[in-house]
Amino acid sequence: MKNYILVIDEGTTGVRALLFDKSMKIVDQAYKNLEVFYPGPEAVELNAELVYDKTVKVCREVVKKQGIAPEEIECVGMTTQRASWLFWDKRTGKPLRNVVTWLDGRGIYQKPKLMADPVFNEKFPGVAPYLPGVWMPLIFDKIRDEEPEFAQAVTGENILFGHIDSYLGWRLTGGSVHATTRGAASMSGIYLSQYDMWNTPILEYFGLDTKCFPEIREESDDFGLLDKEILGMEIPIYSSFADQQSALFAQNCMAPNSVKCTMGTGSFIDINAGTQFREVPGLVTGITWSMGGKYNYLLEGLSYTAGACLEWAKNQFRLFDDFSEMELMAGKVEDSGGAYFIPALAGINGDASAKGAYMGIRPNITNNHLMRATLEGIAFGTISLIETALFGGDMESAKTSVSEIKISGGVSKSDTIAQTLANVTGANVVRPKSVEATALGAAEAAAIKAGWMTPEDVGTYLDIDKIYTPNGMQDVQKQTYKNWKKVVERTTHWDA
Repeated sequence: MKNYILVIDEGTTGVRALLFDKSMKIVDQAYKNLEVFYPGPEAVELNAELVYDKTVKVCREVVKKQGIAPEEIECVGMTTQRASWLFWDKRTGKPLRNVVTWLDGRGIYQKPKLMADPVFNEKFPGVAPYLPGVWMPLIFDKIRDEEPEFAQAVTGENILFGHIDSYLGWRLTGGSVHATTRGAASMSGIYLSQYDMWNTPILEYFGLDTKCFPEIREESDDFGLLDKEILGMEIPIYSSFADQQSALFAQNCMAPNSVKCTMGTGSFIDINAGTQFREVPGLVTGITWSMGGKYNYLLEGLSYTAGACLEWAKNQFRLFDDFSEMELMAGKVEDSGGAYFIPALAGINGDASAKGAYMGIRPNITNNHLMRATLEGIAFGTISLIETALFGGDMESAKTSVSEIKISGGVSKSDTIAQTLANVTGANVVRPKSVEATALGAAEAAAIKAGWMTPEDVGTYLDIDKIYTPNGMQDVQKQTYKNWKKVVERTTHWDA
């Protein structure tokens, strides 16, 4: 009897396989870390073959842990990081080089070159080279300049391009399916959401042939069969979901202006913007998901580092030894003692040159103060995105307010971060019992394709763990946030 859906959740720093039952509950899971490479300034990469290898291992591990037969798995769902891209040889499956992740910022050094190019300015007048539609090709162009072997290989006839979703899908199906989704493509920086097509003119300018690009499918769709060699039998893959959109879907943000915050490696604010395409300065416009031929638009703001800051604070700064210590340390002090943390390890507020910092350090500052400052700084980075998205950058003077913010992701387990969000925004902050909303969305999309449920059933599977409401620290934290914004200004524009 088929009682399970196997979900692959591939993130920037780790990959997880989860088994969901018919009530959309996680019955078991397996996880492996991914090694992130930093080969140069602003460069952030992954080894694609290691990503695939560990994906297979966690799938096998969770099935073995639960003691089930592959025949008991109805289908597979998949959710992945977005905008991390690579080229590979379709004959061998071998990547031409490492994956360039969504955190990579080396294209910033290409901006002056592009701005001075009369051909570019003639073809694309008024297009700023830092816009999302140009950023990925900028990085591609820099790599091609520096790696002649890659530059030669990428022009071959047997080369395929894809983001992590389409590469993993291609490998998992033994090379039989090369596909992506509107939601994933729309956040790639090379897809025109308002026209539902790849940004062909920009791609052609940079020498990228769209013939090697993946086919567009819906999130709840047929993505081929899991290769028999992986679990011993072929199993249909019935969903592929971009991670943030998957979390938005799982937390039932179906209505326009629904707000969702996913806090994982980075912190993402996603707003269901309805059926009308619109642009908001400081935000990216994409597509939520497409089902039944219909889709809504998405407004998204992001802070590149949330969980990544905590990884750095633990492994590099040695602020604490185990993640279980964070809340205990922060709870030992009433506030940060005037210390501030700016989570700009990969830029902030659209400034890729910004640098992370601790400021306001005085003799009385202890590790406990720094821990609280770190957690509050991550929350403040998220709040600044909400302020831009919903209040035009001025939350204090706004005549409107946000009543509810749904949160998920590993970092949302922090009570300090969740309470800070509630205190500063004035909203109820809702955390589900399972913070694995990203995986749940992929499971639900696969279940829809399998006939286990309908899109209208999604809200029934959302179990609430805790709702944070503003408390007695509201005024204090609002003032701390104001001060934090002033400190941010001192960490930006390092390229000026």
